[in-house]
Amino acid sequence: MFKSKNALLVGPLILVVAAIAVTAILDRTKQADTASGDIRTRASATGSLSMTATVASVDQIKGTIMVDNLRFDNKNGGSTGNSLGSWTVTAPQNINLNSLFPGTKVTLIVSPSTFLTTSHTLTATDIKVQK
Repeated sequence: MFKSKNALLVGPLILVVAAIAVTAILDRTKQADTASGDIRTRASATGSLSMTATVASVDQIKGTIMVDNLRFDNKNGGSTGNSLGSWTVTAPQNINLNSLFPGTKVTLIVSPSTFLTTSHTLTATDIKVQK
């Protein structure tokens, strides 16, 4: 009878310790993932965002551009981080869409409030063709 009381006390204690250990491991893994460059942090910046991309297609009727390989620019003129994929860009009124062809590399100046990660859409305030 003495052994069964110990088993009833030790069993739940081991389960509690295991649950704490698993929770600690999951929290560390989650922190490492978000610290590596969460795009929501960059999108909440107060100024304008500078990004580079490659034009995939141009829809002159809608005034939009499909771009591939969208990346954030760093301060030295190069791009940083992984590609954010394909995005639909609403072009500003002063941009001549006839000058943009598929394969053209462009620099986009974007207002952070229009950078919508869920729908992969953004509105550019300026578009510059890279040379």
